[in-house]
Amino acid sequence: MLNRLKALVTLPKHQLSAQPNSKLLAWVIPTAAVAVAIASGMTIYQLQQLAEQSTSKRTLLTQVKEQTSRLNALEWEGFSKGEIDEDLREELAENQQSSNEILARLRTISRESELNRFFDLHANYQSEISEVISLIKQGKVKEAMQASADEIDEIYDEMYAEISQLEAIYSEQKRQHSRLANLGTAFSLLLAAAAISVLSHQFSKKLLQKNQDLELTLKELQQAQQQLIQQEKMAALGQLIAGVAHEINNPLGAIKASASNSHEALEEVLTDLPHLYDRLTVEEIAVFWYLVRQTSKRELIAPSQVDRSLKRQITAQLQEYGVEDARYMADLLIDMGMYEQLNELKLLLQSVHGKWAVQFAYSLNCCFLNNHTILRAVDRSSKIVFALKNYARFDQTGQKRPVRVADGLETVIQLYNSQLKRGIHIIRDYQNIPELSGYPDELIQVWTNLIHNAIQAMPSGGDLTIATYEVAQGVEVSITDTGSGISMEVQKRIFDAFFTTKPAGEGSGLGLYISQKIINKHQGHIKVESQPGHTEFKVWLPLAAA
Repeated sequence: MLNRLKALVTLPKHQLSAQPNSKLLAWVIPTAAVAVAIASGMTIYQLQQLAEQSTSKRTLLTQVKEQTSRLNALEWEGFSKGEIDEDLREELAENQQSSNEILARLRTISRESELNRFFDLHANYQSEISEVISLIKQGKVKEAMQASADEIDEIYDEMYAEISQLEAIYSEQKRQHSRLANLGTAFSLLLAAAAISVLSHQFSKKLLQKNQDLELTLKELQQAQQQLIQQEKMAALGQLIAGVAHEINNPLGAIKASASNSHEALEEVLTDLPHLYDRLTVEEIAVFWYLVRQTSKRELIAPSQVDRSLKRQITAQLQEYGVEDARYMADLLIDMGMYEQLNELKLLLQSVHGKWAVQFAYSLNCCFLNNHTILRAVDRSSKIVFALKNYARFDQTGQKRPVRVADGLETVIQLYNSQLKRGIHIIRDYQNIPELSGYPDELIQVWTNLIHNAIQAMPSGGDLTIATYEVAQGVEVSITDTGSGISMEVQKRIFDAFFTTKPAGEGSGLGLYISQKIINKHQGHIKVESQPGHTEFKVWLPLAAA
């Protein structure tokens, strides 16, 4: 019903003249367009299915990797206990069952030969693990550890590398399939637009007969206005939730990865810690703790940030010190940012167990860095949840409350952070302005519409400037973007209900209309100034409304 009202409001009031053979052409073109659109839709659906299969396979491979890591940890737990007790036996059985279920699902959705090597490696790894566990059950812990060190670790590394390679392959497949699906969607939309254009021409002659229906429909539209406003609020909230979910997934992924890395690092630390005072002298231990204290204040350096000439230089210097495996040691020291303190570390580096000590310090450093990453991710998630809570709050009292304009603007900025990071530079110019009396939840909807429109006006990036001033016994909020601008013809209609320049399905044409109604409710006003490269919306709100 509402879509029909919108269509009727925007239909032309004049009748177009028919061209020769227009009746035949009016049906042939839409029919052909529909046929091609159906074929395109089937192809797009198949491409999307392929993309989903690639994602599913990549997810299952990741789960297999996690289960295998857990199995490896259980193996070492058996080593530490020297036996397979009932609890460990149950965990091994659960791990085996989970792995079998995941592999069965993987075989169900994938029959490519590219997974054969992975399945062989996994079966080999399971077989070797079973033999090691059998040795542990027999009390042959040393033999089990020797078997694990000689064979299982090598198989584990090969399988881990194979999974990583397959994950990269399936990620690329998903990207390609999604890209083709997007191209097909765009092609289908163009065909649909062509068909709609021809059909609109055909039915334009009948518009004059519907004038009376239009008059009645407009009355119904006025009655449905409040319902439309509420629907627009919910639609905006739905779009924001999708962006917020993406923003929360990023820190959650960082937390998960950091926790996993910390777990592995702590296992290495706990394994090596008892040997610290056996393998190093008192002087070497002092240098070791100096290395740990210094690296705990630094961040790991990404390999891409390291100059190759620096690596060669550090390697050469370590070789002069007589350090064994100098190239590997140079990598560790550079990663920890300790390549400028080689003289202070010389005693430790030349030690018989120098390589072991540096690896030990590196594991400790990873624990510090992962903890910092987790804290930053938790802080980021807290800010996003707080912003979403402020946005979703619905005040049913209908009473005015004190409003801090900057807080509302920051709430919206937090929720659109994922889109703002795509090449958009945000500039804040908040002056110290007093609170005003109003409806904060409704004003947040105004800032949402204006900021969202500004982001969409800059698909390739640009500057978004948000400023607040105290002007003429009121507060003025300015939102400026460097997008393509708004033509004078469009500026005359942007506050009309249902008017939109966005493609079908991307906008209802109610955002600015509702914003103007909310501003009028606050006894304020809104205006726009636009030219190519500069569009500015100014909202003025009184500090004390009558």
